[in-house]
This record gives sequence, C-alpha cells and structure tokens, in this order.
Amino acid sequence: MEIKKIEQPSADSEQLLDDILGDSVEMVSLRSKKKQYPVRWMKPGTMRKLTHIILKKGNDSKLSCMCASLIILNNFWKIKCFYPLHWRWFYYIKQYTDDELFPIIAAGKKKVPLQTYLMNITLLTEMKDTIMIMKKEEAITSLLGRSTEPDGKVQKTTVG
Repeated sequence: MEIKKIEQPSADSEQLLDDILGDSVEMVSLRSKKKQYPVRWMKPGTMRKLTHIILKKGNDSKLSCMCASLIILNNFWKIKCFYPLHWRWFYYIKQYTDDELFPIIAAGKKKVPLQTYLMNITLLTEMKDTIMIMKKEEAITSLLGRSTEPDGKVQKTTVG
C-alpha cells in the first residue's frame, strides 16, 4: 500500500471553494458567448415553481425553456412580472434546444441548498400526524431485529 503525500490546495481550488461558500454568482453563456446569464442560489419559491412546472407539464418540449427561465429569474417579483415573456422568448424567438439550455439547468442544480433541505424534509416527515404510529411491542421488535441482524442489514418484518 502506497502512502500519498497530502499537498496544499492550489490557488484555483481555493478560489473555487471561496466562490461556493460565498454564495457567488455563476455566469453561464448560451449560444452566443456575448450574452451571459447569472445563476444564483435557488430560492424556495423558485424551487416550488420549478416543481409545479415539472409536474404540470411532464415531458413537454417547452419544459427546458420554462425551467431555464425560472433558474435565471430566481426572484418572486421577477418571476411574477417577466416569467411568461421570458420563457416564450427562449422558446419561440431564440429557439434554444435542450442541449443549449443544459448549462443553465446544470448550474441551477448546483445552486440548490440540498443538504439542509433534505434534513428538514426528513425531520418534518417524522412530525406528521397522519403517519402510522407503532405500538411499544412493534417498536421493540423492530429495534431488536435491526440490532441482531448481522452485517448491519435490516430484516424486513411484517408486524401488525
């Protein structure tokens, strides 16, 4: 086994980490390199609107333009005022393809604060009053099954 020597990060790596931690703006260019669009950290209202559009439209050909427009606008008032015109500008006038919009969608995906979001969803799921509450015997059986199973594999039980 070979021991690798740990080295200090390069200046480029430090700059990249600083940009990530500092909530900086990522500039993404589309077809022409002259026009660049800023992509910032996604706001909860924008993520909600994205989810609504994806569920409502399904696999529509306009979906990429709609989502890219939401990622670029990323503000309640900008979305309210400019979103209907902005995505139509992308789809009908500029006629961007899915391949051309991929850099904006990929940059938007990187700007989602996913760790805290998933942690909150996990905690809130346990707080719902509509989930089935286990009886004391079921909880003990479930915990014993988990702790006695070899290799940490959980045994599936059909108690109750």
